[in-house]
Amino acid sequence: MGLLLTELGASPAFVNPGGACAGHLVRSAETAILLDCGFGAAGRLRQFVEPWDLDAVVISHLHADHFMDLVPIRYGLKLVRPHKLGRLPLLVPPGGSAHLAGVGRALVDDPEFFAREFDLREYRGGVKLAMGDVELGFHPVQHYIPGHALRLHSEGRVLVYSGDAAPCRQLEDAARGAHVLLCESALLDVADDEPDPSRRGHLTPAEAARLARAAGVERLLLTHAPAGPREERLRAAREAFGGEVEFAEEGRSYAI
Repeated sequence: MGLLLTELGASPAFVNPGGACAGHLVRSAETAILLDCGFGAAGRLRQFVEPWDLDAVVISHLHADHFMDLVPIRYGLKLVRPHKLGRLPLLVPPGGSAHLAGVGRALVDDPEFFAREFDLREYRGGVKLAMGDVELGFHPVQHYIPGHALRLHSEGRVLVYSGDAAPCRQLEDAARGAHVLLCESALLDVADDEPDPSRRGHLTPAEAARLARAAGVERLLLTHAPAGPREERLRAAREAFGGEVEFAEEGRSYAI
């Protein structure tokens, strides 16, 4: 089977009409992993996999549009059915446990709000973990806050998810030789972000395409992109990449 990616949410922080924020379901022959869980992703997830049947949720970074739908998932695990292991493994970046404790305190005055239903585990950049028949790798990338690209490998197939990232060598290295790069493309124009690339947090489609080409990626899927006319952005990306590139469609599955 290799890997199957189902795009649940492809919107940036200001959600597109009828869309959802970051949420990407990845399944192999044995394993189901949710990458990020932004606004609207939980309901989309349930069309394909119930949260208690997931093997893990992995959060790339701690911006709200990438994790806040952990709240409805938490209620499902508490009120409808517990996870098959007792608590659903939730992999968060360094400092994530304390951050979620603060969110729980702000929401319901309970710092253990998430920890009671999720098995919280903080990952470290540069480390690889086995989750069923999927190998997960965590690669720090340039963003406004600490963020990670996620590299998934199963049965010889490789999917890399950028998380949110500026153009940077770290993301290029993480994507090296991937069969598919699911890459954020939140900017309409480079002028929409910091002029200094070392202080930026996002990519244009053309920048994502140049990075994918440099990394030797086979296929590029653009996500985390604003709505509106996309023909010009897609044309620029295709010219820069020279291979297969498209905007990921919510609800659609992609064989890796």
